[in-house]
Amino acid sequence: MHIKQSIKNHIYITLGLIVTLASFQSIAAAKTPERPNVLMISVDDLNHWVGHLGRNKQAITPNIDRLAAKGMSFHRAYSPSAICNATRAAMMTGLRPSTSGIYENGRDWRSVVGSGQSLPAFYKQNGYSVLGGGKIFHNDRVIRDEEWDFYLLAKTLKQKYQLEGQDKIDAELAKADGPSKKYKNGKLSIVQMATGDDAIWDYHVARWAADEVSKQHDKPFFIAAGIFRPHLPWHVPKKYFDMYPLDNIKIPPHIKNDLDDLPYEPSNKSEHDMILEEGSWKSAIQGYLASVTYADVQVGRILDALEQGPNADNTIVVLWGDHGWHLGEKHRWRKFALWEEATRTPYVWYAPGVTKPNSKTDTPVDLQSLWPTLAELTHTKAPDFVEGDSLVKLLSQPNASWTQPAITTQGFNNHAIRYQHYRYISYRQGGEEFYDHSNDPYEWYNKAGSDKYKAKQVELKAMIPSLNRQWQDAAKIYGGDPKYNKLKKSKMVTD
Repeated sequence: MHIKQSIKNHIYITLGLIVTLASFQSIAAAKTPERPNVLMISVDDLNHWVGHLGRNKQAITPNIDRLAAKGMSFHRAYSPSAICNATRAAMMTGLRPSTSGIYENGRDWRSVVGSGQSLPAFYKQNGYSVLGGGKIFHNDRVIRDEEWDFYLLAKTLKQKYQLEGQDKIDAELAKADGPSKKYKNGKLSIVQMATGDDAIWDYHVARWAADEVSKQHDKPFFIAAGIFRPHLPWHVPKKYFDMYPLDNIKIPPHIKNDLDDLPYEPSNKSEHDMILEEGSWKSAIQGYLASVTYADVQVGRILDALEQGPNADNTIVVLWGDHGWHLGEKHRWRKFALWEEATRTPYVWYAPGVTKPNSKTDTPVDLQSLWPTLAELTHTKAPDFVEGDSLVKLLSQPNASWTQPAITTQGFNNHAIRYQHYRYISYRQGGEEFYDHSNDPYEWYNKAGSDKYKAKQVELKAMIPSLNRQWQDAAKIYGGDPKYNKLKKSKMVTD
């Protein structure tokens, strides 16, 4: 009897432990926060001329700056490519340009990557409500409908907000891009519009995104909002130009013989010569800065709606520009290069419970980190094909050691490595450039082949991607659809 009673007692104790453990697990589960929402804001052609980065102190960007003050800013963030389509395809498919072979604006990513292998598809597969609007991929006609629960197409936007007069406004502005030189600085189309903010598509993309982040959603959401300005044409309301009086505009630091030590004659130099002949350098910078501030205001409207709504405490916010932009540095305008100005861009994260206010780091990183970082923050696992490194370690410890380089690719087998305070550039024809940013932040002096930097150049050269695919080869691996052989233009977006 004593033995039987002992067994009974043991059973009772075991059952009690099981019930107690189940109770603890139930309590723990109740306290576990829901999967965080994601708000991703992309700003097209936004270089490092924003207030908190300090590269150009003229820039008026209070809303992007307050997001940086709220969370974490990467002061040395670099694009996967210095061209819209290539960099966006890289970030949204998880494949670097050298892996996918998507190097140009004219290559539809869907011809290389099959269905279900994009960032929005990933979040839809993980139970998120996936919504998008504006320029996320290269334009709104190169999305896969099945990978989104909703996408705000240009035609949908016009119907949603009853923009009957928008076609007329678009037609009038298009005249500025015609043969007339009336609205040109060099080849740059710049107009001080006598309208309100709502004459531009970005206003309504921000309006839609603000509405969505203000709502209580049944599921965690992934919302992507793409702001098109400061992409050309620089057509924004006059009030934004007035914020930058022409007499106060400062042109960026430059030297006359900047191009003398390059391995090749750079393209695009003629546009800078044209602007110098016109004496329009300052007015061109004014147009860019006005467009940057217009974009910043639209970002602010989205952030305001999030902060004032029910999702403020459980939403990760990430803001990025897709690449940099030259405004006369190295005698150049636009992007399409492997130098600092063409590749450096804002990259700001706010992750509740992870980032700390006013955090920043000068550690070079690249935007290929987007998907791995989001996956870790949302407690999901990125697919094996996704390239790049999660930045969660740096988000929580900005001064942590970091050994991964920032890599930018511009066309087939042309690469830049940004590591520590150095930049190494390798061209497929064999030319090289090497810059030490500790004493040459504007990359005026090419030190490739210098004895002083020989060892460091060898170190960075070893970081160049060894894989350089053509898109046809990548399509065989990633299941691309050959019917998508060319990008289609969108009324909302141009190259």
